[in-house]
Amino acid sequence: MTRLTERIDDTVVPRLEAVRRGLDSPARTTRQAVVIGRLLGGVVILVFLTGLWSHLLQEPPEWLPLPTRPSTLYQWTQGTHVLLGTVMLPLVLAKLWVVYPKLFEWPPVTSPVNGIERLSVALLVSTSVLQPLIGLVNTYQWYPWPFPFRETHYALAWVMVGALLVHLAVKLPLIVRHWRAGGGSR
Repeated sequence: MTRLTERIDDTVVPRLEAVRRGLDSPARTTRQAVVIGRLLGGVVILVFLTGLWSHLLQEPPEWLPLPTRPSTLYQWTQGTHVLLGTVMLPLVLAKLWVVYPKLFEWPPVTSPVNGIERLSVALLVSTSVLQPLIGLVNTYQWYPWPFPFRETHYALAWVMVGALLVHLAVKLPLIVRHWRAGGGSR
């Protein structure tokens, strides 16, 4: 088994290092990832809250009285939801551009915590790309998929927020260190 592992390492590691060197850029810093992450986190929170409000208004629980005034409140929250949901996609792509070389680390999983973090990142990235895309298609009232939009969009929002919380919990020491401009560059 160790010979096989050594052969894989001998084959894969130099190639991954070459890819990482090719992707290296002065803009790809931990500080930049934190800055974009702050923007993206704020957008995700606002999109989640406005989506939750929309869901509550469309399917209100009997025990929760919801305000009906001002009459334009729903329009404002939906407009905010759609606008920020659309803005979310370029922010996700910018964040991916900054952290992209980390995808080529070897070995891909180094510990159970690292494995959980990478799984949460996979869920976070996939839902952060899928949610705005299906939301944008929904604005055209075109449904090329076999699943119900509202229920799926709502469920994926909870998955995205859960994956975000796991990601934040794992990366919190790094985020705290690079939160202010005076933090380290890498």
